Amino acid sequence: MMLSVARSSGIASTRSRIFLYTKCCRGLSSAVGNHTSNESDEIPTNISPIHTSLALSVHFRHPDLGMKDYEILSRATAFLLNVDPPNPEGESPNQSAASDATSSPSSTHNSRGLVQKSAFPHLKENRDLRKELLRKQHYSYDPASGPPRLPHQLNWLEFCPTNFRPKVHVVASSHVISPWLWPKYYGQDWLQIVTQEHVRYSLEVWSSDEGLNSSVNVDHDGKLKGEYKPVAKFALNPYPIHHPTEMDLAVIHLKQEEEALKQMMKLGIQPLNLPTAHDFENDDSPVFEAGEKVLFQGFEVYEANMTDQETVSGTDNTKKEEDDERLFHPYSSLGSLTFASPDRFLSQTKGGPLPEGLCGGPVIQIPASRKNGEQTPMNIRGVVEGIVPTNHDNPQIAGHASFIPSYRIREFVDFAEKIMLEQIIDSDLFKRCVDMKERKNNTRGTVYGDDGNILDSEDDDDEPADPKLLAGIEGTGDSYNTPQLDREYQDIVSSLHEKHSPEEVDAILATVERERKEVAEILEKEGGDVDDVIERVRRKTYEEKEKLMKEIMDEMTGQSKKS
Repeated sequence: MMLSVARSSGIASTRSRIFLYTKCCRGLSSAVGNHTSNESDEIPTNISPIHTSLALSVHFRHPDLGMKDYEILSRATAFLLNVDPPNPEGESPNQSAASDATSSPSSTHNSRGLVQKSAFPHLKENRDLRKELLRKQHYSYDPASGPPRLPHQLNWLEFCPTNFRPKVHVVASSHVISPWLWPKYYGQDWLQIVTQEHVRYSLEVWSSDEGLNSSVNVDHDGKLKGEYKPVAKFALNPYPIHHPTEMDLAVIHLKQEEEALKQMMKLGIQPLNLPTAHDFENDDSPVFEAGEKVLFQGFEVYEANMTDQETVSGTDNTKKEEDDERLFHPYSSLGSLTFASPDRFLSQTKGGPLPEGLCGGPVIQIPASRKNGEQTPMNIRGVVEGIVPTNHDNPQIAGHASFIPSYRIREFVDFAEKIMLEQIIDSDLFKRCVDMKERKNNTRGTVYGDDGNILDSEDDDDEPADPKLLAGIEGTGDSYNTPQLDREYQDIVSSLHEKHSPEEVDAILATVERERKEVAEILEKEGGDVDDVIERVRRKTYEEKEKLMKEIMDEMTGQSKKS
């Protein structure tokens, strides 16, 4: 069954401006099933759209339309998406960029202010600090954050130091960013002469009249209660990247990102996260489950003064002031998934059909709670595309929210980041990054599997026959479920194989592995300098070796006397 397209209902009649309302829905193809939504009592009330979403405004000026000043073209919702995945502890990778502008809770306390259950919290602090210093000591610039991964598991921009690429993407709807690219939505002839050079973009942070520090409890039933106002405005670079096959997605980026992010963090804005392609490939959980709860967040766009829509003069200063009266208001609605097609999911929404302005807003996965009381990082489940028309022939889906699922967002973000990386770095370096993403290492002629194993380039199921390649696999035993070691270690192990028997090599590597575990255990329990602990463990090994050699010599001496 193919659903009809819900057209934008708020297009102005004047040639010099349009307010492109964002209640658009492309065709949906899926079988409808009966589903009864059961609301959960565990939906967090502290997830607010004024923290997860931003108000997006697109202004334009075209001299051929008799325009002297920039006027509003479209308004809707956008949000920040982290480029790097979150660290295992759940800390935002952008936190370091804004650390001098924001205060983060002490590592001895959880997000609720309760003391962490540890008898030696300073050991964890020292270990984390040392780990961060070791991670950075070989880099001239800050490397990508997130959990340790193999090269083919990285996102494209993670190959580039953070100093030379964005830390966040601004995600929005393509038809809002560049409405002239969507003639099937907007049929005005004058719109087709508008191009990228005629527009500029901005984001606004909104807050309640009570201030940024006021406590917010969100019922997720629609429009937030209270009065809200803009507290900060940020410019965007006029270089959006659109989905290549007309899916309603675009990314754009902040001007002066470092300073903008610091200010946004102060104002409580939370960049959201998206699982990596590798995460999606290795996730065994269902892609879609009817009844799953999600949050739809963003900003409703509405008229504060109905005479605004009747104004037609593009150069009247009074009209310009009235344009500014078009208001944003934060909106959050609990949703319950009903059914899906490969490119979009449908959901019932607690607050009724989503209002104009929510297109491009995040669909947020309900965070889980950790044992320490903290919430897992907030991942997006998708991006709002629009609604099924409320007068649709099938009442079971009429008014349902439509959104593009997260795996389609990941495909597009990977596409955009690959384009960006190719423009940032040298062509030879880019080719090497492509090789690593495809699990190839040109200098060794090898291919890597998902778990880091070296696979033969001709037959992935065969064990590599070259002893030097075998030497590059940790332990060189029967199990290859460990990551590829660094080149220096490979050379050492290869040299051992040339001068020692396999049994001797296994014994040497077993000793190294035992010492490594002992060092880790001592650092965990007692702390201290790593080099001192290594020397202490090595000295113990030598003492045990001397003791064993003495026992052997004594035994051999005794046998010789008996004979």
